Amino acid sequence: MDQSFDVSTQGMTSTMKNEGKTTAMIERQTSRLPSIAWLGLAFGSMVLSAGIAASARPQRRFGSSKRLELANFVGEWVPSLLLIGVYNKLVKIEHELLSSRGVVR
Repeated sequence: MDQSFDVSTQGMTSTMKNEGKTTAMIERQTSRLPSIAWLGLAFGSMVLSAGIAASARPQRRFGSSKRLELANFVGEWVPSLLLIGVYNKLVKIEHELLSSRGVVR
């Protein structure tokens, strides 16, 4: 069974005109890297965070070491990098759909 869908471009030109220069600049910058690069950066961040945490000295008193704080900080990059990767992929798909329909962006 052939399932196809129609992407309507009505109203998209007015929406695209409202997007600012900042959005266009962000899309240009994020599209320079392939989507797999964002996944690699996120995975690398997880590995780096785990390595830093593993090298931390155990604390006998209450509180946390500076290395554990750094490991948590680096670990918090993962969701941001994955989100940028998803955004990158969505922008590329949108651009492909619009260009296949002949809508100039």
